[in-house]
Amino acid sequence: MTRLTIARAAFALLFILTASASLRAQPFVNYEAKQTSPVRLSPDGSRLFAVNTPDGRLSVFDVTNPKNPILIAEIPVGVEPVSVNPVSNDEAWVVNEVSDSVSIVSVSQHTVINTLYVKDEPADVVFANGRAFVSCSRNNQIAVFDQVSHASITNIPVFGENPRSLCVNANGTRVYAAFALSGNRTTLIPLEKAPPPPAPTNPNLPPPPQVSLIVDATDPAWTNGVNAPIKFTMPDNDIVEIDTASLAITRYFPRVGTVNFAIAIRPGINPGSGDLYVANTDARNTTRFEPVLRGGFVTNQISRVNISSGAVTRYDLNPGFAYTNFPNLANQSNALAQPTAIAFGPSGGNYYIAAFGSDRVAQVSADTGNIGARFDLNPNAPGSVANPRTKRGPRGLALKPGVALYVLNRISNTITVIDPFNNVIVREIPVGSHDPTPQVIREGRGFLYDAKISGGGLVSCASCHIDGEMDMLAWDLGDPAGRLETNRMKVAGSQTVFPGGIFSNVVFHPMKGPMTTQTLRGLAGLDPLHWRGDRTNFTHFNGAFDGLLGGPALSAADMTLYRDFINTMVYQPNPNQNLNRTLPGTFGGGNPTAGRNAYVSTNYGSLGFIGLNCNTCHALPHGTDRGFTPAQALDEPQDFKVPQLRATYQKMRFTNAPGAPSVLGFGLVHDGSDPSLFAFLSRPVFGTLAPDTVQKQNISAFVQCLDTGTAPAVGLNYAARSNAVIALASGNWAFLEQEALKMTNIELVVKTVIAGEQRGFLYRAASNNYRADSTNFSALTKAQIVSLVQTGGAVMVMGVPPGSGPRAGIDRNLNGVLDGDEPRPTLRLSRASNNLVIAWPTNTPFVLETASALPVASWTTETSVRGVVGNSLNVTNATTNTAQFYRLKEL
Repeated sequence: MTRLTIARAAFALLFILTASASLRAQPFVNYEAKQTSPVRLSPDGSRLFAVNTPDGRLSVFDVTNPKNPILIAEIPVGVEPVSVNPVSNDEAWVVNEVSDSVSIVSVSQHTVINTLYVKDEPADVVFANGRAFVSCSRNNQIAVFDQVSHASITNIPVFGENPRSLCVNANGTRVYAAFALSGNRTTLIPLEKAPPPPAPTNPNLPPPPQVSLIVDATDPAWTNGVNAPIKFTMPDNDIVEIDTASLAITRYFPRVGTVNFAIAIRPGINPGSGDLYVANTDARNTTRFEPVLRGGFVTNQISRVNISSGAVTRYDLNPGFAYTNFPNLANQSNALAQPTAIAFGPSGGNYYIAAFGSDRVAQVSADTGNIGARFDLNPNAPGSVANPRTKRGPRGLALKPGVALYVLNRISNTITVIDPFNNVIVREIPVGSHDPTPQVIREGRGFLYDAKISGGGLVSCASCHIDGEMDMLAWDLGDPAGRLETNRMKVAGSQTVFPGGIFSNVVFHPMKGPMTTQTLRGLAGLDPLHWRGDRTNFTHFNGAFDGLLGGPALSAADMTLYRDFINTMVYQPNPNQNLNRTLPGTFGGGNPTAGRNAYVSTNYGSLGFIGLNCNTCHALPHGTDRGFTPAQALDEPQDFKVPQLRATYQKMRFTNAPGAPSVLGFGLVHDGSDPSLFAFLSRPVFGTLAPDTVQKQNISAFVQCLDTGTAPAVGLNYAARSNAVIALASGNWAFLEQEALKMTNIELVVKTVIAGEQRGFLYRAASNNYRADSTNFSALTKAQIVSLVQTGGAVMVMGVPPGSGPRAGIDRNLNGVLDGDEPRPTLRLSRASNNLVIAWPTNTPFVLETASALPVASWTTETSVRGVVGNSLNVTNATTNTAQFYRLKEL
């Protein structure tokens, strides 16, 4: 046995034992979750519910004084909550993207009373006809539950990519889901069937390589005739309509937009008659070459869908904007980029949109699309000024008609309060009492999303890298006037496999052809970057701020901040693995375990090279050795960097089978031309593997289950009350303890309500007990916690990323003072109408809000009213000497 064979066998054994390189233990892990409906008002409008995504909590505000929200409760939920929908003042459903769950919260009990498991990457929840509908974005399903019993009713498969935002018509008979990554009906003509590319305009360039071509899938030039390369169909579904009684899909609506962020129904005179409005962007990826697309490669728009006919009317949010002569200060001062939320007024005559990329909110006419008032949310970046380090990032809207518009800002984790009657910003407040987001993320995140740093204020990196991921499209961003570039790069594999040395000169032609958008997750340590590896490291992308966005290049300091932020983004768990991080017995017609063995040990011999297997180049655990595959090794006209494989499972919904409908227009490899791993491995260059159906199916199954670095038990959470805690302790709770004992998968936290008080615990694997969030508590066993809560309390158990257990469980702000030992927050009362009910947490002191225009007060001493329900607080207006009485109510 050779040393190379021994090394490979040892590596294979190591992989079998450890699955993959796990996350580095750290207090905060950035999953860059995709907020969908992060803020909503209670049905009576007296409470505002908002997700504190980084802190994993639901914040509840009293908005009886609408312009001065008062934080009255913070309740731990799952990992990365992205949406909330309140059933009443007391009950709210919170969607947790990383946890694959919905937390059903009771405000009065300060806890999660039930948890619904929904995979993968749930995004939104709405209620209709006694049922709850949850969009499962990664699985392309709508999960349905009984709203009262919480029992699962069914999962509805939908034919569209990434359903997220949901809405319900006025009479509750229809639910609508918008497909976030629906595409725009574009697909690919493979390079062997595409026409030759145009000649370079730079006379010093050699002819470009033969490349594929991006086209509309219905273009008759490519669909008609016996030899037409496009023989499949692309419905381009953007919205699905579901009957809430029969749960049948009644209609799909196409041609709405490419990336559909939010959907809303215009209030109508007749229930069920309101048209649909969708906040979206539309890609211009059939247009070739970076200089042509510079500064304006997507259209930011609102699409109106006639509910009767299905006809679509598109309203450009930036009509008449120029795409040349950058920088255009007027455009930058008024642009509305990447609309992510929409909220109607009660009359339906207008609505508000949140322009996530522009840090603006605007009022829009529902009939004409004309823009009314605009609100700049970032005081550090007025007008055309850009300041990505302090970007707000408006992501959610909740309208209290005529009184207040609440804007939840994803990046700053704040809520901006707007007076819609006087068109002024009133204040900006934190979403919660604590934000654990590290400084490296706070300062660098804005560079990904800020459209104001583009030449016309219309686009950002996130226009294609949606929330740091992919738009599921291909783009041809070559430059006919560019120049050749040569880098000395590491060749994939070894000298034994590719004779001629570890390093080689790689020449890049500027006319590179279509390339699919790659995810920005998991890039740390995987330089060089891009499909061709033509970016030696992430800072090398700085040229795109000028060449593609049309703005100035970033300073070296800013580019470093941007890179450091990008390196924090990690993958979420692979939903195809078992919850204990093992491979399933079968998947997609193959055996993943057999596939893993073939991946690391089966040599397929090709093109005269010896010792060649999948792991030679796509080295585990990431699926890349960071080297280059020579063009001849894949029978391609260009050299390519070996890409990582951890996102492969997300790109499997393209088919080019004749007559088959396809959700996506692009699949695997650099240009998206291969519909599956099976098809890719069928290329003749794979030698003895190409005709081996069983091996190909097994390897395909393994790669689709490839570990992402995040264990499936991360975020997994369960809740129970009273006697149901006993069953939880012996079932799912015990499973999470076993995962925590592995040390590299999760840490385990427990949230309880004991004697009316929130309590947190952290599992200590070495001693098999739980450290409490107060020095007044000794460590407890699981049995002791169960005993304390089973007589009337509640418990939630949850796996969190390694290293984040102390923060998530017992020391929220990591200041060394445990959560239970922190001084109680003070309830601040604001002026409101007479006899208003004011709620406050048990044993919490209170004082009167003393901001300007609020009354002064005299009242009974704090100790005499604390915890007393029904006592009144006499508040006297200092100006008019009129008395107001506030009835106190314990939460």
